[in-house]
Amino acid sequence: MRLGRPARAAIIGLALTLGAVACSTGGSTTASAPPSASAGGGLEKTKLKIATLPAIDSAAIYVAIDQKLFEQEGLEVTPQVVQAAPEAIPMLLNGEIDAMFGNYVSMFQAHDKGSLKLRILAEGSRAAPDSLSIMALPNSPIKTPKDLEGKTINVNVLHNFQELALAQVLKANNVDPATIKYVAVTFQNIMPSWQGGQIDAAYLGEPLVTAATSSMGARKILDPASGPAAEFPISGYVSTQEWYDKNAKTAAAFQRAIHNAAKLMENNREVVAKVLPNFTQIDAATAATVTFPYFSSNDNPVRLQRVADWMLEAKWLSKGIDVKSLMSPTTSG
Repeated sequence: MRLGRPARAAIIGLALTLGAVACSTGGSTTASAPPSASAGGGLEKTKLKIATLPAIDSAAIYVAIDQKLFEQEGLEVTPQVVQAAPEAIPMLLNGEIDAMFGNYVSMFQAHDKGSLKLRILAEGSRAAPDSLSIMALPNSPIKTPKDLEGKTINVNVLHNFQELALAQVLKANNVDPATIKYVAVTFQNIMPSWQGGQIDAAYLGEPLVTAATSSMGARKILDPASGPAAEFPISGYVSTQEWYDKNAKTAAAFQRAIHNAAKLMENNREVVAKVLPNFTQIDAATAATVTFPYFSSNDNPVRLQRVADWMLEAKWLSKGIDVKSLMSPTTSG
């Protein structure tokens, strides 16, 4: 089956994350920012370079720029786009950037190995119902979650957040996660691999879920963001502990701007759609309809601790991580 133009555009638009999930669409197109602290005074540093991904999950930083929320805090923030979070870690350690946006699994792994002494500045995105989907083609014998046992499923990177969340949901559905074979498949190759039989079921996020449903008649088998993985934290903004110790006031100002951006985004879909074409390959027409992630307007150590605990359970960490000890004090309202 050939993919139509919307489906091909959706593959491009998926960018580098499966974190695109639903958010509310209410509110007007004119957004007013929540109150923030007085800009300027006492910041250790006012110009910041932040590594980001060309993905919907990174939208908060671009909304904060567009809505002048960083400016209100006395900051000038320059995003520096990388293709995957692990790329940014050496840049962070070398001082080429001040902070980075990326998935927690990669960053906790680096922290565990001792290559990165981590400080979490602000939470970023969380999964929500129907944000992700394990899907089967119309003629596939896979009908229920149990049918996934022994099957091959794609992931972007092995041993990362996709597997971590899905393992918990599989167990909740009486499926043995150990029977699943994962293969790393780049986003542009998911559809050919799926249709060619190299994978039995596809692990998709928006906008691919919608594209696969409408263009291919694909069926949803399981929601990896459901049950125990509901609101699974996917990504956030981090610096090194050393940078934070030298720039605590700057870090607090950055956090306030990100949180205030998320507050705007909760009720103003348009502020997100407006910025997406600036840093993703999602055009304005697609941006108007694609589903978004939950963007975090506050930080929750209990919610985030799940990631580290599940990583330890999967033996992806050598020892437990006390996530709360890595998090910055919340200065937002």
